[in-house]
Amino acid sequence: MILCCFYGLASSGRVRTADEYMQFFQAQSLVQRGSTTVPQAVHFEDFYGTYDVHGQPRAPYPAGQALMAAPLLDVARLLLVHFPGVPRTQQAVFYVQAFGAVLTSATCAAGAVALFFLTLLQCGTSIRNALLSALCLGIGTLLFPYSGYFFSEPYTAVVLMAAVYEMAKCERTGSRNSVVIGLLLAFAIWIRPTMVLAVPVFALAILLRERIAGWISAAIVCVLPALSGCGYLLWNRMIFGRALEFGYPNVAEMGKQLNSFHTPFYVGLQGFLFSPGKSIFIFMPPLLLALVGIPGLWRRERALATLAVGLPSIYLLFYMRYTQWEGGLCPGPRYLLPFLCVTCLALGPMLDTGSLKIRRILWVLGSIGLAVQVITYATSFLQDQVVGTYYNANFDYQMSYNPMVSQTLRLISYLKGQHAGLGLGFDRWFVFLHQLGVSASTELVWALVPLCGLALGITQLRRTLTRLSDGRSVHADSVLQVSV
Repeated sequence: MILCCFYGLASSGRVRTADEYMQFFQAQSLVQRGSTTVPQAVHFEDFYGTYDVHGQPRAPYPAGQALMAAPLLDVARLLLVHFPGVPRTQQAVFYVQAFGAVLTSATCAAGAVALFFLTLLQCGTSIRNALLSALCLGIGTLLFPYSGYFFSEPYTAVVLMAAVYEMAKCERTGSRNSVVIGLLLAFAIWIRPTMVLAVPVFALAILLRERIAGWISAAIVCVLPALSGCGYLLWNRMIFGRALEFGYPNVAEMGKQLNSFHTPFYVGLQGFLFSPGKSIFIFMPPLLLALVGIPGLWRRERALATLAVGLPSIYLLFYMRYTQWEGGLCPGPRYLLPFLCVTCLALGPMLDTGSLKIRRILWVLGSIGLAVQVITYATSFLQDQVVGTYYNANFDYQMSYNPMVSQTLRLISYLKGQHAGLGLGFDRWFVFLHQLGVSASTELVWALVPLCGLALGITQLRRTLTRLSDGRSVHADSVLQVSV
């Protein structure tokens, strides 16, 4: 409850980039027309995609994220836009609906942390250490800012963590568990098709834990996503005319081809590890301690350790040669975010077996991570990257781009009173919507729901932790409900 309400209050509440707009248009079309075509993108002259065999504009993404976002978008469409104090202009109505859709990212990010917490409990981590690890993941990593954007990463993360949790629920993966894992991975492919690469890692994790006895479960985990992948290719064949046509435009800005693998491996590797704008260690500092804890996780639960190492490794190998390895206009290494959340599972066993010094180190790393996320999230990354040194004249990512410097300076200038136009300045939903004309009293009414939930959750969490300090038994679900 606490984390979900906190994410909702802190959300940017708006869409900025082509990736976010096209996902939103898909969700809007599903709600209003029951279709995934995006004619409104053409109307707003913000179309990124291609036309299908019937001449209809299509986004280059499957409909999984749009399906998950549709319920809250529908709430915004049917309820929020009709509140007193909301202007009836096309622009205001559009962005209030987008606000509802973006809140789904907050729900998914909080859900991913909840499943992370439950997974640690399943592998024997104490409630206190599982709670501390989940807190560091929730506010000390890139998951925090992405809870307020409309990229696919929070949606991928929650489905992925659900599959990981199902893996951790029992020592032997039975047919029921393998079916659930397979179905989750099958759905994940309809959020991001590259999730198919996660399937062999899950199968390997089962085989390493159960050896020959697990081959049936491993086969089930592979077959269900394979069928889903074939269904997705058939869908492409029906709407685009070719199975391997995913709807991406051939070129983007400056005529650059995006969906190819022409990047030298050392460029992507250097970027993901050491560049100030995309380093996994800068944007996820707790990862430094998690990597040290991998052997301890292996000794406790080798299937989870296999996932914690295998998932980020296979996606690092894939994306470091991808032409647009940096993820386009976005903060940090977004492509790797869902898989690095799994790596952070190694924090739990390390805290259980480590000294007080280990706990203090994690607090320091989590605090550094929170500071990084605040700098990343306080002002618009899009404004910083468009006017800064993010891309060169050839549309190639600049390794010298340092958002910790440029966005800190931008934040300081706004704190000193610099004027901010629409969508600029402090990048929060209540600032942005107020600039569109939504009244402050209406925004306060909307904010009261998460504010009350936040107050109630903090109160209950304090009581629960007091009971733990007194040595009284506490059910893990009670900690989960109020904290996450």
